[in-house]
Formats: sequence, C-alpha cells, structure tokens
Amino acid sequence: MSLKTRDPKAALRISRSASQSAERLIEAGEKQGMRYEDIREVLRKHFQGLFDKHAEQIAASGRLNDLDRSALETGPELLEFVATPEKISGFIAKYNLSIEPGTEPYRWLQEEIRAAYSSYCKAVLKHDADFETYAFGVGTLPAPKDSERIGVKPVAIMTVSALGEAYEAEKKLARQWVAKTELEKADHIKLLKEILGADTDISSLGPVAGKRVKDTLSAYPKNRAKSAITRGKSLEEVLGLKGVDTLHATTINKYLQTYSDMFEWANRNGFVEKNVFSGLTIRQGRRDGDGQRKAFTAGQITSIVDAVTGNENAFVRKPYQKWGSLIGIYSGARLNEIAQLHLKDIRQQDDIWCFDLNDDDEGKHLKAVASKRLVPMHPMLIELGLLQFVQEMKAKGSERLFPDFRYCSKNGWGRNLGRWFNETLLPKLDLKRKELVFHSLRHTVVTQLMRADVEEPMVKAIVGHAQDGVTQQNYFKQGYKLQQLADALGKLDFSEAGSAAAQ
Repeated sequence: MSLKTRDPKAALRISRSASQSAERLIEAGEKQGMRYEDIREVLRKHFQGLFDKHAEQIAASGRLNDLDRSALETGPELLEFVATPEKISGFIAKYNLSIEPGTEPYRWLQEEIRAAYSSYCKAVLKHDADFETYAFGVGTLPAPKDSERIGVKPVAIMTVSALGEAYEAEKKLARQWVAKTELEKADHIKLLKEILGADTDISSLGPVAGKRVKDTLSAYPKNRAKSAITRGKSLEEVLGLKGVDTLHATTINKYLQTYSDMFEWANRNGFVEKNVFSGLTIRQGRRDGDGQRKAFTAGQITSIVDAVTGNENAFVRKPYQKWGSLIGIYSGARLNEIAQLHLKDIRQQDDIWCFDLNDDDEGKHLKAVASKRLVPMHPMLIELGLLQFVQEMKAKGSERLFPDFRYCSKNGWGRNLGRWFNETLLPKLDLKRKELVFHSLRHTVVTQLMRADVEEPMVKAIVGHAQDGVTQQNYFKQGYKLQQLADALGKLDFSEAGSAAAQ
C-alpha cells in the first residue's frame, strides 16, 4: 500500500531505492552530532536489556547468588571505571554512535552512562529484594491482562520456526504424511521462515503478513533449488529476477494450504487468536478439466492390456512393467501401494484372493488411514497368471513382489514403474497426454465402477478413500465384507460388451 504497487518485484525495486535514500538521510543527520535526549534513549535501551536478562535469570533459576548481589551493591562505587575512555569508545562502537571525543555529546555520554549504570544496579537489587516477601490484601494483585480475562483466549508465544517444528512433529507422530509429503511440507515451511523470519512471534502476525506471503509466492520461481539461474541466491534476489517461470496457481495453493493448516493448528493450541492464512487460496477457473487427471477410455485400457500381455512390440522388458500396470488397471490401487507389495500381502481370506495393502513393514507408507485395506483380486489378474508369478517369486526366495524397486524418500517405491508407464509405454501407444498418467488408472477404476452402478461408499472402500458422513465414519467401522467388495470389483469390465453395459 505504501509503495502503491501490487507487483512484488516492483515493490522490491522501489524499496531498495527508498532504503538508499533513507541511509543518506541518516548519514547526514549523524554528521550533525547526537542530541542529549538521543543519548539517554540509547543508554536506557542498553541497560533495560541488561535488566531484562537478570529478571529472566531470577524467574528461571531463583534469586541472585551472593557474588552477583555483591557486584551490584558495589557497582555505584565503581562509576569512574564504568566511564573510562576505553569503555566509552566500546559503547560508541557497539551502537555506531556519531560522537567524537572532546565534544559536548561525548561529555553528556560520560555523565549519563554513570547515572544509567547506577540506576541499573539499584533496579536489579530492588527486583531481587521484591522476592523476600509476599504481599496480600485488596488491590495488591495486579490487574489481569486482556488475554487473561474471562472469555478471552490466552495466547502463548511461539516463533515461526518453532511452529513449523511442532506442526511437523505432530504430523509425523500421527503418521499422516508419506515420505514425499514430508519433503514437500519441509520445503513449504522453510520458505515461510525466509519470508516472515524464523524468529518472528506468530501471534504478532496479521492479515498483512498473510497477504505478503501470498504475493511472494505469486512471484516465486519454479524449481528454485534446481535451476542454475536461482540456485544459491537469496529470496530477495530470486524475486527480482526477470524472465523466470513462476509457480502455478495450483502449487501456490499447496503452499497456502500448508500454512493455513499450520496456523489452524496454532489456533487450536492457543498460540494465535486467528488463522491469518484462512481463505487465501487462489480460486481457479477450470476449462474442460484442464490440468486435471482424466480416466482412460475402455478402448485405451484395452490397448494397454494388449501391449503388456501380448508384448508383440517388446515394450515390456521387466516383470514389474507388466504386472504393476495390470494391478493398477484392475484394482485402482495407488502407484506406491502396488510398488511396495510384499509376497505375503497377496493372500487368501474367506477363500478370496486379495491384496493386503498395509504399512506393517519397514519402508512401507500409506497416504491415509483409509488407505489400509483389503482389495479383492480381480478375476482377470488370476486369469492372466498373477498367482503363478507370485509362486515363481516365492520359489526364488524373494520377499517383495517387485524386488527390482529401490526406495526413494521423495517418490517411495514406485518411481521406476511410474516413469516407464508415463514416459515409455504411453508415448509408444500414442496415448501420451498431460492428463493421462499412471494415476489416471485410479480415475478409470472409479469411473467404470460408478457407471456399473456400484455404490459410492463401496467404491471408496475399494480405492482407499475416506468415507463421508456419520453413518459411514462412526457406525460402519467394520466395513464391507470381502465378498461384497469382490462382487463389486467383478463389475469392472473393459471389454466392448462390458463397457457398453456400464454406459
């Protein structure tokens, strides 16, 4: 508002110019020497800081010891030592004061530093002595602060850095984030500390701070740590660069959602009275689903199935490329859920073969609580030979279904499968689209099941989405029987006849 611009880059340029002008004005003022009241104010702040340290020490560790008390009691007798030329010079240098020896301001400083030091010693001793007795009676108790009055929520002090640490710790304890999400959130929090200052008290932040963060994100470059243009540069420097790609609105909203969640947590825990990031996300207009994942058509799925099973063009060179794709097509499971499967996770229950999607073993992660589930094995997977492949892997002594995979802290276990499917298979089948990726298989399964009149709560149970409503969340905790899920998943049919029946 003060710079009369909404463009963060323009604001930085204007503020630099204003800062340089201010420095020139200050330098001009310093050449004229310091006023008497200015000297007293510097001394007041200096000794107030020393007093506050003593008061904090007493509050934390108890009253002064004999040595400290003796030093303060004899302090006023050592005033000449306090005002030596060396001490005066050190004080002037520390606060960068414009005072020269032999001038009137220098004489003022010599006199006032003695008076200030004497007052400081007496003030600390008096503060310590106040703890010798307790005062009782009407009117002796201090009036409550506004935050202590009935009906007003008390607010504790917490810095931006401490908030980030506490928020991350609780989410990790609750295992609410997968490894990739942990890294993403850590980047979000790191940037917030850069923008607002790591040591800033979050209770002092208002709507202007939220707007400043949003404006910064709007000018923030993509891949700052990876790009040679922005890597290693300060936040101010990267915001001032021209010709760099900035964050997309979707990514900005991810940052803002993280900050909103953090400050909502801070509000619930009494550190702030209001979430300054609430409602700041950018409302995006959608045109024909641009940027959204789409479902494959039945014909496209048929092409993929034919390619990985017949393998006439030798697209498939490793078992995971075939079976990972097929499991995704006929279960709707997430990429990482498939990639981290152990052989023991493919088992029979109630005479039904199923995938036990869990995070019971080291290195396994699920996206959410609802992700832990049993998914019946579709008949087509059995017909195509998945169980025989499982037996082959057991005979080889393998523990995992896909032993070739290696864990990546950012992408979990499924990086190789996802890259092959998205960057090799789809282009070769002429199916490469921005909105069509491995994750689109989940969209496809959901779409086909809904078209086959499978009830939405059952579809959610199959693909691992959280249920809505009190009835589903609180009263239906045992969930559907495995046979019910198997019957529903059996309606997933990508053949021409099945697709026509579903539509």
